[in-house]
Amino acid sequence: MQGLEPAITCAQTETAQRFLASAFDSVAAMFDNLEALRRLRKSQGRNIQGRLPGNEEDLLRAAVLFSGAGMDSALKRLIEDSLPSLLDVSPDAHEKLEAFLATRIKTDAAPTSLARYLVSPVPRQAVILDYIASLTGESLQSVEQVDKVAGALGLNDRKLRQEITGLRPLFVARNQISHELDLQRTQKQGDRSRLSRKLGATKSLAHTGLNTTQKIINGVATTLGGC
Repeated sequence: MQGLEPAITCAQTETAQRFLASAFDSVAAMFDNLEALRRLRKSQGRNIQGRLPGNEEDLLRAAVLFSGAGMDSALKRLIEDSLPSLLDVSPDAHEKLEAFLATRIKTDAAPTSLARYLVSPVPRQAVILDYIASLTGESLQSVEQVDKVAGALGLNDRKLRQEITGLRPLFVARNQISHELDLQRTQKQGDRSRLSRKLGATKSLAHTGLNTTQKIINGVATTLGGC
């Protein structure tokens, strides 16, 4: 699989970078295993053209799931480790925190939340911890969730946000696999009961997801003065 963008690192993004690198290695290993199976089939004189056998398509499904999981873990780690520092240097990130707090104190539980913040030894830290929990409480497996994370991290580059929008096919595939096992209703006898996955398209989906995550990490590291 094609490599990722060169990493820009700083102390606050180091662990997220490590999580992403581990995810990339796992996904790449899936594709390597698939290529090994295809070479074995070819050496046995079997046809490797056309639709992949079910066991090989399962490796593609695993690659999609590993890509989504890698994005989720790396981005959550990035939020937890870097957001407190970003709030001190990024006006855009701080604006999102203010919007979160404004929404929080308008809710029915506002008196309770406000009281807890006010009696906290460090009120601002208490707000930030709630903010981080709101960003990481669910799996980051949709364009809307990843876009929200990018905004919270103060990343407003138009090209990057467009690339995040381009992740939708990956998340559609991920949800079809994780929630439905790619099962589909057959229309006639002989139809396959599972959606087909193709090698080239799946490689592209996986790479796009992991590489976009790399760009998000790089953007945060750059904001924080990464070397």
